[in-house]
Amino acid sequence: MNTLDLFSLKGKIALITGGRAMYGKGASIALVDAGARLYLASHSVDSAKDTALELRERGGMVDIIEFHQEDPQSIQKMVDLVVKKEGRIDVFVNASRVIPRNGVGWFQEESGLDWSVRVNSAGFLYMTMLVGEQMIRQKSGSIINFGSMMGLVGVEKHNYDGHPEMAAGAYSHDYALNKSAITAWTRHAASYYGKYGVRVNTLCPGGLASDRTPERFIENYSKHTQLGRLANDSDIKGAVLFLASEASAYITGLSIPVDGGYVSI
Repeated sequence: MNTLDLFSLKGKIALITGGRAMYGKGASIALVDAGARLYLASHSVDSAKDTALELRERGGMVDIIEFHQEDPQSIQKMVDLVVKKEGRIDVFVNASRVIPRNGVGWFQEESGLDWSVRVNSAGFLYMTMLVGEQMIRQKSGSIINFGSMMGLVGVEKHNYDGHPEMAAGAYSHDYALNKSAITAWTRHAASYYGKYGVRVNTLCPGGLASDRTPERFIENYSKHTQLGRLANDSDIKGAVLFLASEASAYITGLSIPVDGGYVSI
């Protein structure tokens, strides 16, 4: 086999949650560019239509699935739909999460924390277990979780200096808890799924430059990376494709920073 063929996803079935925007959109683009048949699961079908159209214009085969991470029946329906239509799931990318209710900051109301931790942790686990059961049946598959560099290191509070509205964003308990847990759980899951030929890895991105990113944050954050910048729209694509494809056939249980060298400082 030619080495470049190891990166091909032609004939593969991929399911992604949270794949319509930000890092998730980059992951979706990588999957369809490599030839995967993509199922794009989103809480809002309308909001996913533009992304799906863009992916189809790139030559991708894309279907949208309505999906709500707080609803176990919705998760079950999502997985069942793909399996019924395709008979398999070769790649599962979990890039979705909910935002805490009642805002962020060091003190958060218990009810908001309860909801967001339950959805982002228990919902995440339930999705992965259902997909994992299908991958066990087919004796193959790649599960790619989205963690964060903030699940690997503590907050550098000076990233949030100089702009009052950014201060609360430095601390979000459910985010830190969930992303840290994904890193540990990845090793745990890899030890279970390995004997079935199923791989589990996590990508831990750093900050992403977007139209929502304050200029002061970009300036502050860039000083703390080895590459001196935030990520752009393309920086996640290669890492996703690597873990989704046979190019990483002997890699499992890893949490890989994609952060411009942030956590290495």
